[in-house]
Amino acid sequence: DKPEEDMKRPGTVTFVGVLLAIGAVLNAAIGIALIVEKDVEALQDIFGVTDPNVMVTTGVVELIIAGLLALVAWAIFSGANWARWAVAVVIGIRVAVAGWWLITHLDGGIHWNAILSIAFGVFILWALFGNKESSDYFEKAA
Repeated sequence: DKPEEDMKRPGTVTFVGVLLAIGAVLNAAIGIALIVEKDVEALQDIFGVTDPNVMVTTGVVELIIAGLLALVAWAIFSGANWARWAVAVVIGIRVAVAGWWLITHLDGGIHWNAILSIAFGVFILWALFGNKESSDYFEKAA
């Protein structure tokens, strides 16, 4: 499932893959920190949770997510079309949640996190689906 050797990976696809890889590293770091941290006061200050078992479970989930992100990043770099669709589903959910947040939390403030999530999501979707170079790259892999 690799694109032809003469087909170069577009910069937008590389950018998405790098972002996924960075996300994997950050999730792994968070997961490890949650598993090894035993200071209940620090856990309560940072996460508002006092049960170390909850933090260990959350840490394991974060490590699983990190592994999935790494797999999808590798697949994006390799030109796997399924990975492009997996990213699209996750980004679509994230954009929908951000939009819901903007609509339901109208307290007068600007919700930069939601606005940036939507803008970033639209860019990622364009990078994977909206330009000819990316579409050609993934079609060659199929």
